[in-house]
This record gives sequence, structure tokens and C-alpha cells, in this order.
Amino acid sequence: MKRYPNFDLFRLLLATEVVFVHTWFTVNPKFNWDGFLMAVPCFLAISGFLVLQSYESSNSWGHFAWKRVLGVMPALLVSLAISGVTFGAGGFYNSLLNWLTGGLYKGIGRFNNGPLWSLAWEEFAYLCLAGLWMTGAYKKPRYIWLLLAASVVIVWNTQHLSPHGRIITFLAPSFLVGNLMYLYRERMLSIHPVIPWGALLIAINWSSLPISSLLGGASNPVIQAFAVVWVSMAGLKLVPFRFPDISYGMYVYHFPIVVYLGTTFGIHSLPMLFCLSCVILLPLCLLSWYLIEKPALNFKNSVNFR
Repeated sequence: MKRYPNFDLFRLLLATEVVFVHTWFTVNPKFNWDGFLMAVPCFLAISGFLVLQSYESSNSWGHFAWKRVLGVMPALLVSLAISGVTFGAGGFYNSLLNWLTGGLYKGIGRFNNGPLWSLAWEEFAYLCLAGLWMTGAYKKPRYIWLLLAASVVIVWNTQHLSPHGRIITFLAPSFLVGNLMYLYRERMLSIHPVIPWGALLIAINWSSLPISSLLGGASNPVIQAFAVVWVSMAGLKLVPFRFPDISYGMYVYHFPIVVYLGTTFGIHSLPMLFCLSCVILLPLCLLSWYLIEKPALNFKNSVNFR
């Protein structure tokens, strides 16, 4: 499959932003900063692009599903184990429920691996993508445009939901934007690679503009998803070398570590807790990538799917 210049970089940046926000939350639950970008919808937008590419290169639906299992499950199982070690049996159970229910039910008690909620929705998006592919929808982009319009209307009409409910509604338009960016990738790649970085600057500041309230706030995930995918696929490459893809590990491992350090040792300094968490998290993610995740991906063609 073709590799694009900045996807690995942006997944790492988004994962780092999530770690920082959750560290801040651990230090001060009343903090009021959502990040430069809405990380989870932007992750889904990137998946909308890359997973469609993955399906197109797969031999069958079974082959696609096998690749997704190998990409998701190994680190997820380790993450659940870490949750059990740091939070106990109750924390393990709550984390499992949080994942399986997409965050709609988090169990009883204070502790669970909070970020796992988004994985269920991403896996649901994979199923929807496969269904759309089988119906031929991706051969006629107008159907994806119609689905995007419908998802925007849903966001527009669910402004009354809680913040968690709202972020769930943002996932569909973000994923569909990623799909459309893949379908129109040749056109987007023909534009000068500096321009996508300008679009990203606009997206980062979009929520502070009066126009951001357009369509009940639905413009926010759409604009950010568009800019992040565009700069990832076609923006001027900033890092000239490849580096280990530790972004998924950072996302699924960080929360139990941050909360355990903060509550066990009573750390109330944001810089100290963030730095200490990273000191533990980075070696863990590197070990996970080289010993668990990357070896698992080597089996993606080990089964003969037709």
C-alpha cells in the first residue's frame, strides 16, 4: 500500500495531545481545555482514509477483518491487563465494559481505562465501511456525500446531549470525511503541499470563530477532519525518516499509568505528572510495538483468504 507523508506523525501528535489532556484532568478535573484538535474524531478521520485503503487492498472481507483484528487486539489485551494491574479486578471489569459498550456504560466504581470507549465505535465504523463497500457505495461517491450530510444533520439535532454523547455523534462525519478524502485523493495530492498546512492552522482556530457554530457545531468535526487528513496525506513532509508507530500504544496504555501515578503518589503538578508518565509510557510503547504489535502485523497475510 502507498505510504503518505504525515499520517504517522499526526497520529503520534494526536495521541500525545490525549495524554496531556488526561494528565491535566488527573491533576485538575475542573480544567477547561479540549486540545488543539478534537483528537478522537480526528483519529476516526484518519482511519476513514487509511482503512478504506486497507479494504481496497484486501483479498476479501475476511482478510480485511483479520488485518483489523491483528492491528487492534494485541495492544488492547495488554491495555486491559495493565488496567487490571493498576486498578484491580474492578478496574479491569469496568475497562472491559467501557470498551464493549463504547463508553455508554463504564461499570461501578471510580477506575476504568477511559479512552477505550472509542475503540468500539471505530470497530463499528469498520463494519459499516465493509457493508458500504459490498453495496458498491464507494464506486459512487454521491452516496458517501449523502451519508455525510445525514450525519451532519444528526449532529445539528443532538446539541442537547452530554459532551460524551456529542463527541460520539462527531465520529460519523469525521470518518466519512476521511472516506471522501481517499476517494478524491488524486485531486488533493495535486495541490501544493504547503497549502494543507494553512488549512490545518485554520482548523485549529476554527472553534474560536463565530462561524464555528454553523449547523449546531457540526462544522467543527468536518473542518478539522478535512484539514488533518489533507495535511497527513498531501502536506509537506516534516519528518524525513520513519519512526515506530507507537501512537496506538500511547492511546490505549496511558490512562491507567497517568491515574495510578497521580493518585498513588499524590502528584499535583501537571508538568511533573506528564513528564513522569512519558518516561514510563515511551519505553512501554516501544516494547509493545517491537515485541507485540509489529510481530502481530506480520501475520496479516498468513491466512489464505479468498
